[in-house]
Amino acid sequence: MHSPQSEELSRLVWDVLQTASRLIEAGNRLSAPFGLTAARWQVMGVIIIQEPATVADVARRLSQTRQGVQRLADEMVRDGLAAYSPNPRHARAKLLAPTSQGSASYRKLMKEQAKWMEALSANMQLKDIAAARVLLATLNSALGK
Repeated sequence: MHSPQSEELSRLVWDVLQTASRLIEAGNRLSAPFGLTAARWQVMGVIIIQEPATVADVARRLSQTRQGVQRLADEMVRDGLAAYSPNPRHARAKLLAPTSQGSASYRKLMKEQAKWMEALSANMQLKDIAAARVLLATLNSALGK
């Protein structure tokens, strides 16, 4: 027998997974004019917002595989959006950093993202958004145990 909480959480998880798929699709459409995809956008966010990082560090931050992030990083380097540089703390694990072209693409994309968020949030209440964030943080923490 399942508790009402576990049943409702199961429905919520399903809703989150469906919403995540739609967010990725929308992110791909929004980011395409800037030479990015939703996945590249995430990697770019880590190396711009935080600082240049190794591929393994980016993968850990995004809870993705190192191999998947490596493929994205190599594509971004090939397309001139990012570059590898020597890592003073590790001879083999190079640092991934945005190029000026990558930074410019990211800045332009974030301007479009801000407009998109304004439109999406127009009919939402701030308290509901905050409560959803708290619940997702609690779920994320429980998954990390």
